[in-house]
Amino acid sequence: MDIERIRERVQLSAPAPLHQKLQQAIQEQITDQTLKPGEALPSERAMKEAFGISRATVRQAINTLIQEGFLQSVAGTGTFVLEQPVQSSSAGVIGLVTSSPNFNFFYPQLTAAFNHRIRARGHGLMMALHNERAELVEELTNELLQQSVIALAITPPRYGDISGLVNRLRRMNIPLVLVGRHADLNQVDVITTDNRDIGYRATRHLIDLGHTHIAYLGLLGYSTGDDRAAGYRQALQEANLPPHIYQIQEDAEQTGDTDNGFPREHLSDPARVAVHQIWGTPNAANRLPQPTAVFCFNDIVAMGAYKALRGLKRRIPQDVSLVSVDNLLTISHFEVPLSTFALPGEAIGMRSAEVLLRRLDGDSSSAETVLLQAEFVPRASTAAPPA
Repeated sequence: MDIERIRERVQLSAPAPLHQKLQQAIQEQITDQTLKPGEALPSERAMKEAFGISRATVRQAINTLIQEGFLQSVAGTGTFVLEQPVQSSSAGVIGLVTSSPNFNFFYPQLTAAFNHRIRARGHGLMMALHNERAELVEELTNELLQQSVIALAITPPRYGDISGLVNRLRRMNIPLVLVGRHADLNQVDVITTDNRDIGYRATRHLIDLGHTHIAYLGLLGYSTGDDRAAGYRQALQEANLPPHIYQIQEDAEQTGDTDNGFPREHLSDPARVAVHQIWGTPNAANRLPQPTAVFCFNDIVAMGAYKALRGLKRRIPQDVSLVSVDNLLTISHFEVPLSTFALPGEAIGMRSAEVLLRRLDGDSSSAETVLLQAEFVPRASTAAPPA
């Protein structure tokens, strides 16, 4: 049993009774096989203490699950999970419209977990990949609606406005959850990474090592980049340190429709250009000292920065420390493996599927925004600054 996940569900501010929240949370873990057939549930007393609710509430939820065939109570032994019948995909098809994976494991992990969760409830999956443009997101969504999808999960695009599409789905009573990114939209469920937390923790890590001039190298102008930059600024502000923000400049080819309609986001090349601008020329007398550490928007940016710094004879981490985001396989095999943050793709896929399934079951509580933490993976690319 995933105690923390159930505790979050029980503590949600939704108007449903406590016993119903607990019953639905346990049922979800039975259907997605977090709770396996034959597994014993904790005692009523243990669940009362873990979830901060009364023993009567626990008993009411358990009795409902027993009546519905999810659990079996054995006198003097305990309460056990029952084997569930295999369901067909006749329950309906759910659509997933997400960003093209490119170099990233995040979206495949998200998709696999999402697919596993909805199929455990008998639903089928129909998915499409967008090119970061709102026009294609709307076109793909229309195609899925023509296939009679009953709910949708969409990764907001970097370019353009999908508020009209969201409002139309709301009028059609099609449950919708935004996954992987948030957008400036009201009354929409959102499950994504806490990117501000990534920026804050990455910068705080470098500050704790003793760095006082830390650069942020990356994308701005959409939620992920802006949130990471905001966390970076917050950590520096708390430490009374100056920001050094260098925006990666994408050219028309990189942001346009290429590679069969999907953008090529080769951010390593513009990252190399930025590094040469920062470290490749002597500082003027009135400029701040050169940074001794860099927080990179993602691992692709870090790859470009890494190569450029090595070309400029800067040692990593003795001269410049690097920390990034994504945890791609390649960066662990560098001569100096990179410190990074692993994104919670699997958890986002699972939680977003659970939200849609609840909405399909009739949950009409207020929309929720869930920000999940990334895991920091420290490696050899960060160290104390040079003396």
